[in-house]
Amino acid sequence: MRCFLGLDLAVSEKLALDSWRQQALPEITSRMSCYHGDRKLGNGKLAGKKGKQKTGSREFTNTAPYAVDPANYHITLCFLGQITPRQHEALMNELDNLAHSPFSVDLDSSGIWNGPKILFAAPSSPPNELMQLARSARKAARRAAIEVDSREYKPHVTVVRKATTALPMPLYAPHVDVQASAFHLFESVSTPQGVRYPIRQSWPLKHAMTVREKLRRGITDE
Repeated sequence: MRCFLGLDLAVSEKLALDSWRQQALPEITSRMSCYHGDRKLGNGKLAGKKGKQKTGSREFTNTAPYAVDPANYHITLCFLGQITPRQHEALMNELDNLAHSPFSVDLDSSGIWNGPKILFAAPSSPPNELMQLARSARKAARRAAIEVDSREYKPHVTVVRKATTALPMPLYAPHVDVQASAFHLFESVSTPQGVRYPIRQSWPLKHAMTVREKLRRGITDE
């Protein structure tokens, strides 16, 4: 399975971020709306020039920027890629032992990365709890014999794909407060409607117990 570890956004948070995208980037539409009103040929293909699809009076090219489906909004902690059943089992055992507290992430900035061609929303000052959780996720993956990226971790939510520096920057910065109460194993699944990221496993984030609470429960630190 092709998968990654990450944080999901609540429905209200996804809607708030999508609302910002619509208002701050009015020229960007969703991939599905780009095809609205297309005339299909008998073989199911879209009419128009090669590499382009006619949409009403406009033409939509395969390289045009498009908005990510809000249902797919997430913050990646660690990309795992294709993993084997053995790696999956080892990873589950490692992640079951992680203990991190819940936290909030303020998505208050945006930018464009030319490499992956994305426009994203991100925290200008990522909380320490998020950075620590990402480090723990990478370490757990490596202990499960999964090769992961060693580049600097930069938390973000991808909002627009196929974006380049030619794309106008958002009219104003986002301000969406994301409450992280769990982290998840997502699978990347290709469908006729596009890629989807179903959650396959979840781990709650819990506040650290006080010394008194540990003693009450008979827990001793090794």
